[in-house]
Amino acid sequence: MTAREDLLAHLQTGCTTVCRAWAVLRKDGVTYGFTDHDVGFAFDGIAFKASSGMSAKALQQATGLSVDNTETMGALSDTAVDEADILAGRFDAAEVRVWLVNWNDPTQRIEQFRGNFGEITRAGGAFKAELRGLTDRLNQPQGQVFQRACSAVLGDTACGVDLTLPAYSATGTVSGFDTDRRVFVTGL
Repeated sequence: MTAREDLLAHLQTGCTTVCRAWAVLRKDGVTYGFTDHDVGFAFDGIAFKASSGMSAKALQQATGLSVDNTETMGALSDTAVDEADILAGRFDAAEVRVWLVNWNDPTQRIEQFRGNFGEITRAGGAFKAELRGLTDRLNQPQGQVFQRACSAVLGDTACGVDLTLPAYSATGTVSGFDTDRRVFVTGL
């Protein structure tokens, strides 16, 4: 059986030993593990610390390409998340994974969320971080848009074409056009 099937069988017993586990992987490679259980445990090389002061709101999940989102909250402390690291941007866009885990047998687990930190705010010795699902990246503009009506003007800095070059100028005569917006020129 798989880890997922094992956990589902455990949940069907009616007497469960489950908790949540969060892994946070910063861009600089530093990994943090947190759990809402009162005893720490480890799996996949990550130690999940208990009493971290970290908790999460209900995860809003959707089907299709809708964005999954939630937020997490926690206390700022030297042993977990340091305020100086937040201010320095070390947690910006950090990868976040959340599992439902059988703390009695951590091999039994289901990944419930995978995404990244969004906006992180801090106040009163605590932090609140927005969690954005993987589909959030599909809503981000990527690259340039190429379409029939170009946003640049021919020859401007956005266009990048130097119209003073001989290859881009010639003299001709418009001899006609058609319904497909083609212009016919003679004498070039």
